[in-house]
Amino acid sequence: MEFRDFFIKGAHNTLRLRNNTQFAYKNHWKSLHSNIVLDKWHIGEIMSANYTIIADNGRNDKETIQVLAIAGPDDAAITITGRAGLSTDILTLSANVDKSSFELIVSPAAAGKEGARVMYTATYFQTLAD
Repeated sequence: MEFRDFFIKGAHNTLRLRNNTQFAYKNHWKSLHSNIVLDKWHIGEIMSANYTIIADNGRNDKETIQVLAIAGPDDAAITITGRAGLSTDILTLSANVDKSSFELIVSPAAAGKEGARVMYTATYFQTLAD
């Protein structure tokens, strides 16, 4: 496999995937317990993120969640834009900020959900102001 087998130059100085190219992810996972920091970033560098979070709690208990996050020094907001699961919710989400960093926090949604495997992918958007 070669890099050029999958990418070509796109319009407006973009990188374009060749037709029929997909991504597959299997990242390091975390075991789900109360108030686990899933991701953390510096507010001065990053202002927003788009997450795909998956949770696997066994054969028939799986979930995927799409989340938008935005943060400033004094406040943060997260919105679940999509959620699909094979059973009841596995996790809950919250956000925390201090003057310099954002944290995306996950916790079990109910008893019996602790220990589920959780992983994520993220697209980060840098701060626009100087």
